[in-house]
Amino acid sequence: MSRTPVNDDPAARDATASAGISGVDHVALVVRDVEAALAHFTGALGLTVLRDEVTTASGGARLVFLDAGNVALQLVSPTGPDGPMAAHLAAHGDGLHHVCLAVDDIDAALAALAPGADVVVAVGGRGRRTAFLPGRPGGLITELAEVPSE
Repeated sequence: MSRTPVNDDPAARDATASAGISGVDHVALVVRDVEAALAHFTGALGLTVLRDEVTTASGGARLVFLDAGNVALQLVSPTGPDGPMAAHLAAHGDGLHHVCLAVDDIDAALAALAPGADVVVAVGGRGRRTAFLPGRPGGLITELAEVPSE
């Protein structure tokens, strides 16, 4: 069995390094019924709620962050029938929505990872500056979140 190199493209490695990616911030699941999802993740799986908030971004959504040990799990439930989250849910149903990578400086990360792209930076969950990268490799949406150094 041969193994694929982790990343043998020097330009890609340089872009990732200059982007300041420090890890996975959260994995987001879009759900129709956040209470049913909470019952499963907190009851059956024993995860604990880190934060529960409502945002007006993306047409409005309830965001519930759960402690899954080495990463946060985010439940996203649209609060209305309009907006990109509601459209995604209508088109694809419940399930994986995006992976969010933590970065030190979102402006520098966007300059390195999406140079010249028209990307909107907004305040997202937990009051962090966030942006969604253009493109969906393998259908996966990628978000960046500016996470303060500890």
